[in-house]
Amino acid sequence: MKYMNIKKEELVEENGFTVNKKGKLIQYEGFDKHVVIPRKIKGITVTSIGDGILDFMGIYAFYGHSNLVSIIIPDSITSIGNSAFSLCENLTSITIPNSVTSIGDSAFGGCRNLMDITISEGVISIGNFAFTGCSNLTNIRIPSSVTFIGEGIFSSCFHLKDIIVDKENVTFMSIDGILLNKQQQALLFYPVEKPDTSYTIPDGIKIIGNSVFRNCDNLKNIILPDTVTIIEKSAFENCFHLKNITIPSSVTTIEERAFSCCYGLKNISLSEGITTIGKMAFLGCYNLTNITIPNSVITIENTAFHGCENLRSITIPEKVSCIEHGTFAECSSLESIFIYNDNIDIEERNLFRDREKTTIYAHKGSTAEKYAKREGYKFIVLTN
Repeated sequence: MKYMNIKKEELVEENGFTVNKKGKLIQYEGFDKHVVIPRKIKGITVTSIGDGILDFMGIYAFYGHSNLVSIIIPDSITSIGNSAFSLCENLTSITIPNSVTSIGDSAFGGCRNLMDITISEGVISIGNFAFTGCSNLTNIRIPSSVTFIGEGIFSSCFHLKDIIVDKENVTFMSIDGILLNKQQQALLFYPVEKPDTSYTIPDGIKIIGNSVFRNCDNLKNIILPDTVTIIEKSAFENCFHLKNITIPSSVTTIEERAFSCCYGLKNISLSEGITTIGKMAFLGCYNLTNITIPNSVITIENTAFHGCENLRSITIPEKVSCIEHGTFAECSSLESIFIYNDNIDIEERNLFRDREKTTIYAHKGSTAEKYAKREGYKFIVLTN
């Protein structure tokens, strides 16, 4: 594929490799299974591997080279760009030399047969989703030099069992193969293929990071300490067999998709202290029959409970000022909703699927009463 938005005179080509005059490897057009990147191309030292996709204008570097099985990166390379090796589906091993300091976002995303990754001392930064979808990766070692790890770097690594962080690393550490920051205040990644069915998050953890437990199908029970303050987006998404979890009062925010598609959840208790329930937070939790929303909650974002097909009753506390679009869409079993804010704003007409089944409880003269009568829902006056 030819390059776009790059002047031809700025490029040098040799043996299928194309670099610019600054030494960035722009593209490889060969079809070899085993590739050795040269240190120099027509006298220009190769210093970096460019992005796999540039400004949505074309595909570059090694992106999507399905023939590629192995590659040798010379020690002249200092950076690997975003998506540089994405979707190299037959790549089985890679050694990143100690000259490399940064690995870009999704650099090896979707390399589903990549089983052996060696990250040498010298790498400082690993970008967001760098190894996402490396579904045959079973373990990985993070050297002492790494000071930045992006979001979701091992998401959808379905066979990952163990993350080992060099003990000399001053930013990160691992305990029993689980990735944490050095201060043990942020839980960063729990390997998907760990066989344990129960896990107790250590005391002192304040942040449950983005996608930490995503796709952890073996987990059934998780215990959170009362030091946790935030559950970030997709933290427990697709934990299909998760049955029991209690959210302590220390938690203030549950971000988007935090528990989406946790099909095993039937009951969940949210303690006082939570102020925000993010969009799609419990999307698709179709076995959820009961959830207690505490009085501390101020915001319930759109589609928060979308597709909770067996949810029968819910209480919206007084501080919530708006029921956003799609919050209870596809909650086909919902029989009663208790609304305590007399001036609540309800954003959509068809808030609940079944007008005959669902009863709205609210104070006389409230906007919820007006909504119920206008839209044809059964209404009962709250006396408390």
